Amino acid sequence: MDFLLRTPFFRLLLAIIPGIVLFQYVQLPPSALYITGGISSVFVLISFLIRKSNFQFKFRWLFGVSMTIFLSALSYVLCLNFEKNHTFSSLNEHAVCEVELEAAPVEKAKSYLCKVELVQKYDSTGYKNAYGHAIIYLQKDSSVRQLLLGDRLLVDAEFKSPDGVQNPQGFDYARYLRRQGILATAYVPTGKWQKSKTLPAFSMLHPLKYIYRLAGMSRNYLLNIYRTSGIRGDEFAVLAALTLGFTDELQPDLLKSYSATGAMHILSVSGLHVGIVYAVILFLLGFMNKKKWQRVMRVMLIILFLWAYAFITGLSPAVLRATLMFSFVTVATGMGWKSKIYNNIFASAFLLLLFNPNLIFDIGFQLSYSAVMSIVFFQPQISTWFVTSNKLLKKSWDLVAVSLAAQLGTAPFVLYYFHQFPNFFLLTNLVAIPLSTIIIYLAIALLIISVVPYLSVAIAFLLNWSLWLLNYLIVGIQNLPWSISTISMDFRQLIFAFIAIAFLSAYFFRKNYTILTAGLVSILLVCGMYSFQKYKSLTTSKFIVFADSRVPIINFVERGRNYVFTTDTAQSEKIAGAFWKSNLLKSPEYIDNTSWFNDGFASFHNKRFIILKDTLLKNKTTNQPLQVDYLVLSNRVKPKMEQILDCIQPMMVVADKSISKWYTSNARKVCESRGITFWSVAEKGAFVVNFK
Repeated sequence: MDFLLRTPFFRLLLAIIPGIVLFQYVQLPPSALYITGGISSVFVLISFLIRKSNFQFKFRWLFGVSMTIFLSALSYVLCLNFEKNHTFSSLNEHAVCEVELEAAPVEKAKSYLCKVELVQKYDSTGYKNAYGHAIIYLQKDSSVRQLLLGDRLLVDAEFKSPDGVQNPQGFDYARYLRRQGILATAYVPTGKWQKSKTLPAFSMLHPLKYIYRLAGMSRNYLLNIYRTSGIRGDEFAVLAALTLGFTDELQPDLLKSYSATGAMHILSVSGLHVGIVYAVILFLLGFMNKKKWQRVMRVMLIILFLWAYAFITGLSPAVLRATLMFSFVTVATGMGWKSKIYNNIFASAFLLLLFNPNLIFDIGFQLSYSAVMSIVFFQPQISTWFVTSNKLLKKSWDLVAVSLAAQLGTAPFVLYYFHQFPNFFLLTNLVAIPLSTIIIYLAIALLIISVVPYLSVAIAFLLNWSLWLLNYLIVGIQNLPWSISTISMDFRQLIFAFIAIAFLSAYFFRKNYTILTAGLVSILLVCGMYSFQKYKSLTTSKFIVFADSRVPIINFVERGRNYVFTTDTAQSEKIAGAFWKSNLLKSPEYIDNTSWFNDGFASFHNKRFIILKDTLLKNKTTNQPLQVDYLVLSNRVKPKMEQILDCIQPMMVVADKSISKWYTSNARKVCESRGITFWSVAEKGAFVVNFK
C-alpha cells in the first residue's frame, strides 16, 4: 500500500494499459466510450464534492475506481484516434507518387529500406493529394546512400498491404507495421525513382522534421570521421552501432554472435549507452553539489548533454526512450528525491504511452523498462551478497550484480520472443561492458581531436584494436560448448514467470509463506507447461511447406526430429527458426538423399511426395503417370502445368511462394479443370499437414 501511495504514476499506468490491450481484441462503438468516460468523470467530480468525513471514508474507493475507468476509456480512444489518423489512400494502385523520407535509408541485403510519407500522386488527370505512411525498398544503388530524412522522391510503384503471418509461429509483419502507423509497402527498382525538385517542407510549421534531418546529417558527419580514421569492416560496424546507433553494416554472422552471447544490448544505443554518458557527465559535474542552485544547474546541464547525445545518434526511438527515462531519473536523484525514482520511471512510461499507445507492444520498450526496473530493485540487494574492500573485486561484483539484476527482469521476455538463453551472459558482460565503455570513451576522444594529426592516429589505433578484441572475445564465447540453451515460452508461461518473480521477490521482504507458496506454484505451472510442450513435440509428426519467396523450405517433422530440404540453410533458419525453437524440435538435419528421401522424391508416413525441380521432367514422357499424394512446385519451376500433370498424377498440388503469380494462377486453373486440389502458399500461407 505504501508503494502505491508513493508511486501515483504506477496506478495511472495500470489504468491506461487495460484500454490499450482491450482495443486489440474488442471493437467498441465510440458512443459507449464517450458515455463511459462521461459517467466516470462525473463520479470523479462527486468524490471531490463529498465533504463529510464519514462519507469520505465510506466512499474513498470512488475516486480511484472512477479515474481508472476514465483513463482506460481515454487510452482506448487514443488507440482509436491513432488508427484513424494512420490510413493509406492509394493501396493496390500503380501510380507515380511523390513521397517524403521520414528517416534515412537503412541498408538491407539486396535493397535499401526507406520509411516514407505519401505527399501526392500523379495520374492522367494531373496530381492529387495523397496521404499515408509506407515502407519502400529501393534497389541497391550508390545514389541511395546520399538520401536524408526530409528528401522527396518521385517513385513509380504499386503500394500493397504487407504480408501478415504466413508461417507457423511466424512474425506478423503487417501488425508490426500497423502499430507504427505504416500500412503499405512497395519495391522500387533502379530507374523507377528520382529525387524530386520539390523543396522539403521545412519551416517553422515543421520544426520536428528539421531537427530530425539535422540529427541525421550530424550522425553521417561523425560516421565519416570514423571512416577517414581508417576504421573498417566489422570494427567500423560495431563502433557505428555502439556509439551512434548506425546498424546498417552489421553482418548476419556478427549479429548472431552478439545475440548468442547476450551482448546485443551493446549494439543497440539505448539505456546502457545513455547510462554511460549520464555517469560521465555526473562525474565531471560532481563539484556542483554544495548549494541548491548548483544542484539545479547540474540537473539542467546533465539533461542538456543527454539530449545532445540523443541528437547526434539520430534520435532513434530507443535512444529517445532511454533519454526520457534518464531525464526523469536525473531530476529525481539530482534533487534528492531518491525515494521517488520508481515514480519517475513510471511517469516516463506513462507519457510515452499517451503519445503512442502502441509502444506497449514494442519489444524494445518492454525490454528497456523491465531491465531498468529490475536493476533498480534487485541490484542493491544482490550487491550485499558479497562485500569486499578490494576495489577491483568490488567493481567486478557490482558489474555481476547489475548483469544478474537485468537478466532477472528481461529473461522471460527473451525466452518468449527469441526462444534462447545465453548461458554465459555473466562472462559476456564482464568482458563486453568494460571494453564497450573504453570504446565509447576512445570514440568520444577521437571525435573531439580528429583534427589533431598524430594524436588522432594514436587514438584511432587504440580504438581499432579495442574493437577487434571485443569482436574476438564475443565470437570466442559463442564458440564455447553449451553457450546457448534453447528454451521456449508461450504467453501463458510468460505471465506466470513474471508472477513467480513478483511473489518470490515479495517473499524476501515479507517472509510470508503464502506468498512463497504462490511463487513456487507459479514456477511449477511454467515447468508443467514446458513439459507438456515437450511431450507434444515428441508425439507429433508434420509436413510443412514454409512461405518464402527466395528459396524452398520443406520441413518433415517426426517426433522431435527435424528434417529440412532447402537450398539456403541460413534463410531457412531465419524463416522457420522460431517454429523449430517454440516447438522444442532438435537442430535441423538438412536432407539431400536418405533412405526415404531421394532427389525430391519422399515417402513419409505412408504418403508419397515430390518436390519438383526445374530439370526433373525435362525431355521426359510416360505412358502411366506417377501416382503421388502431394506435388510441391518449387525452385521457380518452368515446365507447363499440363506437361507436369501428364507425368505426375497428384492428389494435391502445393505451389510455394517462389513461384510467380502468373504461373500460380495458370497452375490453379489447370488443376481445377482436372479435379486436383490446389494450395498457393503465397495466397494462403504455409501448407501444413498433421499426421496422427
